[in-house]
Amino acid sequence: MSQVLTELMSSGHPWAAERAQYALQVQEAVNTGQLSPSEAKEILADLISTEKLQDGAADQQATAALVFGVTQIISMC
Repeated sequence: MSQVLTELMSSGHPWAAERAQYALQVQEAVNTGQLSPSEAKEILADLISTEKLQDGAADQQATAALVFGVTQIISMC
């Protein structure tokens, strides 16, 4: 599990917490064979798409942490 994403879940930024939790769920689905790595990469890349982040993200530090944590998971897929 990514520590950065786990910390984001209790950051007080609901939009970041929701995405972090979803990213961790995707990682778990890959680990249990429910998702292929390529499917997971698509889902995770969509989570940190610039356009979607700009819609919900008000805190740049939380945004950076989310992108970092999700990118870590993508690199492990």
